[in-house]
Amino acid sequence: MNSKNFILQIVFNYIMSIVFIWFTINSVGTEGWGLFPILFVLFATSDFVRASRLLEIYLQIKKGDKPK
Repeated sequence: MNSKNFILQIVFNYIMSIVFIWFTINSVGTEGWGLFPILFVLFATSDFVRASRLLEIYLQIKKGDKPK
């Protein structure tokens, strides 16, 4: 995996996290808390954590350290 693909995957995960948060806010505002808003929050959290971990690994590789 080259540097461009790595960065693209990180950005995509952060964007998807924002999209799922927007879906959650929109759904809770219209219908209240239910099954779908909870699923949206779980997906947003998963994408955010995945992107943050990838960013940490990318910065470690860029710095020259071995990833943990």
